[in-house]
Amino acid sequence: MILIGLAGGLFILFQAFNLKIKSQGEIPEEVTSILKSACYDCHTTEARNVEARTALNFEKWDDLRATKKIGLLGKINELVGEDKMPPAKYLQYNPEKKLTESQKQVILDWTTEESSVLMEGE
Repeated sequence: MILIGLAGGLFILFQAFNLKIKSQGEIPEEVTSILKSACYDCHTTEARNVEARTALNFEKWDDLRATKKIGLLGKINELVGEDKMPPAKYLQYNPEKKLTESQKQVILDWTTEESSVLMEGE
């Protein structure tokens, strides 16, 4: 019985440690890879689309306040979940940038988890 309690305590401690690492605002590598392939053309400093770059610039992600990140994560989740990002007009000329169902799920999971972690830290 003590062994089970100790294992449970270690699990909780491990989960708390993971949340602390995630809440440092670093985007996981798997997510970064997807963002680079499907989003960076419009959402980085070098993007020609000023409106998209102004709305969200991933190169400035680390400089954003937690409240701003939470709002952006919600918007990313909404738009990706509704198949509105990348936008249809962009995909007409860049069909290879369309997110697969698997990639969408990775983004949706990340935005949900990261929002929760950031809200707990507020």
